Amino acid sequence: MNADNHLMHHTPVQINIQQLRQFRLHRSGLLTRFPTAEQVAESLGGVQAQIHPSAGLALFNRTCDLTYERYETLLFEERSLVKLWGQRGTLHVYATKDWPLICAMLAGSKSWWARNAEKTETYDAYMDLVRQAEALLRQKGVMGRSELRTSGLFNDEEHLSPWGGVFADLVRQGYACHAARSGEGLFAHRIHWRPDLRWEQPDPDAANVEMVRRYLHAYGPATLQDYAHWRGAARNRARRWWAAMEPELVQIYVEGQTMYLLGEDLDELTRSPEPPSPSLHMLHRFDPLLLAHKDKSWIVPVAHYKQVFRSAGHIEGVVLNAGIAIATWRYVRKGKALHIILEPFVPLATHLHPLIEQRSQEIATFFGLRLAGIEGM
Repeated sequence: MNADNHLMHHTPVQINIQQLRQFRLHRSGLLTRFPTAEQVAESLGGVQAQIHPSAGLALFNRTCDLTYERYETLLFEERSLVKLWGQRGTLHVYATKDWPLICAMLAGSKSWWARNAEKTETYDAYMDLVRQAEALLRQKGVMGRSELRTSGLFNDEEHLSPWGGVFADLVRQGYACHAARSGEGLFAHRIHWRPDLRWEQPDPDAANVEMVRRYLHAYGPATLQDYAHWRGAARNRARRWWAAMEPELVQIYVEGQTMYLLGEDLDELTRSPEPPSPSLHMLHRFDPLLLAHKDKSWIVPVAHYKQVFRSAGHIEGVVLNAGIAIATWRYVRKGKALHIILEPFVPLATHLHPLIEQRSQEIATFFGLRLAGIEGM
């Protein structure tokens, strides 16, 4: 069946871009916050964490009273959140109970290092090294690259790459997760980290179909192209998982574009909406909403696309006014002070200044710092 053609007998629903924007912000937890950080991570299918504080800010923006200290406690002490390489081969924070699901999602593909070993006809030898590294990590409990380097198992730096190396396959196969840094990145064996975690991996296709469901629930209405972009999967593989969900999908027309939504979410989408209340959000770098769709024009004006989505895959933080980006922003820590630096696309309206000041103060509080100033207003 062709995933580009809707299969349900349902009259397509028409909405405008403002309704789409409001619904996506709501489902992302920006208008109605989630009760816990774990529920944010579960509902959004993970939060990208290439920049560790950015994942914390993404969770902070979607739940109440989260601090940076509490974020790290959930990751490294209570361990109800877990940091793994996931979709798109990038580092994410997930709900720990989803750890088996995420590994199952990735089980049908190989890491860059495993694929490279196949090309050089050294795959069996490489996987033997992975098994030896797993045994060493199981013995140590927590280990970094320096300890693996001195173990004598590896004689080249490629397998110890900071982008993953052998640890990418230890994580992918469910043996390891990222632990708290101590001078270098550290990895913990799952048996050491969460010995109580029930480990039952679903079938890889079933896992990926579940991720389609979560994706559409969090980021829909959306297209197959959007999902393939978010998942980082080839179109033919993404189409197979998407097709399995088609009996549950409804077609949505958004100003001439065809999108899809879970049928169970249709009533909420079409319910007579309350007039959108004025809302201002400061999403940090690599926020889930900035990564979720191939077409970003619904959230970032096309004229300012390159100010947000920069070269080498870098994505800036944005200030959203009523769901539309009006500026990029970064923060700088100096001692116990936090400085916010704005780069507006156009001069900011005066009535937005107190909203930005309030949100900046909340961000400083998240970090446990004093707000020292805001540049760019």
